[in-house]
Amino acid sequence: MKIREGHRRGGSAFGALIVLASFAAAGYLWLQYASSSQKQRIVYLEDLSTRLRSETVSLKFMVLSREGGEIKARVKLYDLTGREVAVLEKAWPGAELYIDMLLIPIRSSNRSEKADSWLAFPYRIFTDKLGAASGTLLFDAYDSGGFPEVLRGIQWSADEKAAVIAAFASARKSAAAGLPATSAAEGAFGSAAHEVSRLSKFDTGIVYKVVCRIKGGIEIMED
Repeated sequence: MKIREGHRRGGSAFGALIVLASFAAAGYLWLQYASSSQKQRIVYLEDLSTRLRSETVSLKFMVLSREGGEIKARVKLYDLTGREVAVLEKAWPGAELYIDMLLIPIRSSNRSEKADSWLAFPYRIFTDKLGAASGTLLFDAYDSGGFPEVLRGIQWSADEKAAVIAAFASARKSAAAGLPATSAAEGAFGSAAHEVSRLSKFDTGIVYKVVCRIKGGIEIMED
């Protein structure tokens, strides 16, 4: 199963601006509860669809300038209630900004063994001149004692929280070692999928938001 490619929908503010999406590694990033056999299965997050909005925004950004061969931007991260949890302001070599999100599939019904929902983690930022592997990682910016602050705002059971923490820790560990956060992690995870969303041009001084849909899909649009 692939995440649906997000499309920019019409609006006078964007004119001919088009959302471009390119896909990286295919498959799923599996979560598991610990067991003696270490058998993998998709974690069940009880009634997640009734607790989590159909669309969430964990990241907003604004391009501040393009000069000297660099693009400078301010990035803000938010939890599920819209509370700001981190701010990053930085310049990167290049002219086009890429927002990389890591999507983790889960199941929100105990009647299904297949993923039917997705949790989104802001992953990294890179550009047309700076490769993804050398991009700026975002995980540490919203780490709070091992729990990703972008997922605060709803009630998690102890098992759910433990599963989210385990997934987040594995992603951070892989990224810190210079490996894709989508890589398999020592028996706890299978393969992974993430989407790189890009707009053909971001206007300076405009706030954009990354909209993540619980049923899959990412779209960048003007806030």
